[in-house]
Amino acid sequence: MDPWHRAIAFVRTVDERGAEQVVPFRWGRALINRRLNLVHDLNFLIVDRVDGADTGALAAEADRIQGGAGVSHRRVNVDDQDAADRFAPAFAAAGYKVERFVVMVHRRPLGRQVDSSGVREVEWRQLRPARELELRQQPWAGAPGLVSQILAKHELTASRINTRYFGALVDGGIVSSCELRTEGDVAQIETVETLEAFRRRGLSRAVVSAALEAASAYDFVFLVTDANDWPQEFYRRLGFEPVGIESRFLRLTNG
Repeated sequence: MDPWHRAIAFVRTVDERGAEQVVPFRWGRALINRRLNLVHDLNFLIVDRVDGADTGALAAEADRIQGGAGVSHRRVNVDDQDAADRFAPAFAAAGYKVERFVVMVHRRPLGRQVDSSGVREVEWRQLRPARELELRQQPWAGAPGLVSQILAKHELTASRINTRYFGALVDGGIVSSCELRTEGDVAQIETVETLEAFRRRGLSRAVVSAALEAASAYDFVFLVTDANDWPQEFYRRLGFEPVGIESRFLRLTNG
C-alpha cells in the first residue's frame, strides 16, 4: 500500500469507530453520529468509488442521508484526488466550501536539535482546559453546544484508539500540546495547538518533537494538515514530506 492510501486507511478506521451508524450508498459509506451531530468530523460521506458519480448525485446523497439523520451540515469526502479535482468547481457552485488537507509522512530526521525538556506526557483531564480555551477563541465558537460536542468528540476518539498526549507547561498550565494515536505499526500526530499568547516560542516544535520521539518505534508516522495554511512548512522542517491530498466538500445549511 502506498503512503497516501496507508494514511487514509488509518484515518478512516478511526473515523468509523466514532460512528453510531455506517450507512452504505452507491459510491461509499456515510458516517453518522446523532449524539454529536454538530461535529463535521463525525458526520460525513466517504466517496471511495467514483464510477458513474457526479457532483449532483453526491450532493443528493448527502441531502438524503445526512438530512434524514438530522445532521444540519453536508459534507462529502472524495478519496480519489483526480475525481475530487474534477468535482471541485461544481461543488463550489453548489455552495460547498472546497477544503484540501495535505497528508504528510515523517521521512527525515529533525533538521536541528530541539529542546523538548519542558514537555511532559499528560492526561486528557490536564489538557482539556487548554483545549477548551483554544476552541472558545475560534470565530465559530458561539454556536450553541458546538464546543462541548467537539470536546466530547476528542474523548470519543481517544476511547477508540490508543491516544497519548504531550504538553508544554508554563506556570503549571498546559499552553501547547499534541496527540499521538497509534495502532499496529502506524502512528498519527494530531491536534497540534498552542495558545495564542504563547506562540512563536518554539513550543509547538517541542511538543511535536516529543511525540516523534515517542513514535520512533513505529514504522509509519504521519499527520494531516490544511493544504492552504502555513503549518505544512513548519512540518517540513520537522522532517515531514507531503504524499497526497485529502479533499472535503462542506456546506453549512444553517447559518
